[in-house]
Amino acid sequence: MVDNFNKEDRFSRISILFSFVVLAVGGLFGIIQLLNRTPYFPKFIDASTYYLVLTGHGVLLAIAWTAFFIMGVGVILVTRETGLGVNSFLLNLSLILSLIGTLMAAAAILSGNATVLYTFYAPLYAHPIFYIGAALLIFGTWIYAVAIFQVYLRWRKLNPGKGAPLATLGVVTTLIIWLEATPILVIDVLKNFIPMSIYKMPVDALEARTLFWYFGHPLVYFWILPAIAFWYYGLPRLLGTKLFSVKMAKVAYILFILVSTPVGLHHQLVDPGASDIAKFIHVIFTYVVASPSLLTAFNVTATLIKAGRERGGKGLFGWIVKLPWDNPIFAAIGFSIILFGMGGISGIINASYVLNYVVHNTIWIVGHFHLTVATAATLTFMGASYLIIPMLFNKNIKSVYLARLQPYLWFIGMFIFSLAYHIGGVFGAPRRTYDVLYGGLIPKEWIYTLGIGAVGGIVFWVSGVIFIIQMLLTLSRGTRLSKQIDIKFTPMDYEVSRPSILDRLGIWIIIAALLIFIGYSIPLYDLYTRGLAPYPPISPFGGKV
Repeated sequence: MVDNFNKEDRFSRISILFSFVVLAVGGLFGIIQLLNRTPYFPKFIDASTYYLVLTGHGVLLAIAWTAFFIMGVGVILVTRETGLGVNSFLLNLSLILSLIGTLMAAAAILSGNATVLYTFYAPLYAHPIFYIGAALLIFGTWIYAVAIFQVYLRWRKLNPGKGAPLATLGVVTTLIIWLEATPILVIDVLKNFIPMSIYKMPVDALEARTLFWYFGHPLVYFWILPAIAFWYYGLPRLLGTKLFSVKMAKVAYILFILVSTPVGLHHQLVDPGASDIAKFIHVIFTYVVASPSLLTAFNVTATLIKAGRERGGKGLFGWIVKLPWDNPIFAAIGFSIILFGMGGISGIINASYVLNYVVHNTIWIVGHFHLTVATAATLTFMGASYLIIPMLFNKNIKSVYLARLQPYLWFIGMFIFSLAYHIGGVFGAPRRTYDVLYGGLIPKEWIYTLGIGAVGGIVFWVSGVIFIIQMLLTLSRGTRLSKQIDIKFTPMDYEVSRPSILDRLGIWIIIAALLIFIGYSIPLYDLYTRGLAPYPPISPFGGKV
């Protein structure tokens, strides 16, 4: 067992601080595009710049912000819970590759040479540096995963009579899903995007799109699972109670491993080319992957109810007011759970074979994923920061008042923004579009919903600004803690049990591989037996090259 984790904490400091920088830049891009596509708000950027910031907002926040924060916190959770150190060489190598890759991709975006949006659909092309940078970032995360798996396997060897620790299992599950999803994206980049960018090689759009969404939806669980792990692990300790069911938490982890990947075609329900049978299979898998989210909702809600009643809450809803809503860590988690529930409901609608035709590529989708990556994940990570930053830097949070206010502003703003965008999507308001006025023919429903959504967006953007300033002031001017703290993420007694089939991850990985084969063998067979139809690359601003 290791008494201190200086090398690991240095990795976490760099990774988390860099994630804050990425969050700040991505958030700035978000408010720029929000205001510029709000009806009758004065436009202060042109169309090419709009799509540049739209690309930066999606890539930086959906991939880079989450990846770096998750890597930093993952090391903290795993080292403290297992008491074992992480291979320093692998950690440093993963951090160097991930930083270089992110900076390369960001430079390509900011220079205007990678305006291909978060999905970078072919035959749109970007500068090779963008694709190479994305590949390096992923390679870095793979090396990180190897380092974490080494720790997990060592712990299992040293503790043969114990079940896997809950927080560590959450981190390992996250990385298993990441390794299920990302190899195909790298293949897509190496096979299609880099040759298209360097040699102007024609690319089949449906093939590239299908391979991207093989990765694109599992990415959601890469965001969500660390947040869920923090809920499972943090709530009982904040509330002084037990998690309602550790076994249910582990079942949810296993279900995420099994069915988080073969669901990508539900993003392509309106696409021609993929067979109806393949789409139907992915819709079924999508409904199945909703089940671990429902289990999580039940588990954490039951834990909250139990804690509230232990604190004296009476009646059907009296437990709610007994919870510590003045604690910014708890408030961030609590609001994340509420909005995650809303996001789950709209996600089921997205996956409906019929309803998807109504909401696809409308601002409904924007409202939906801002409840997942922008709230369930991001707001939870913000709450975790109020716990972890003092530990890593030995500094008190600069302003307790602002720390308490910030989650409330995020919740209020996101609720308004997301609800307005969901309604606007039902009326057909488009996503991604720079100018929604359509020469003055814009429907009045779009004007109202986009305007209300902008108000909500400004409110939660202000919350994000408060968070970034709070972190900056804490690091630069925060008072030193009177006593160095080190969070001991030791499992509670009730969490320590004998190993069961739920801890035998190898079995579940094999089953997951079989389900992935079932989910993707049909669409890929259809795609390659029918024959590809490559098309020459197109500049994002029009014209073949």
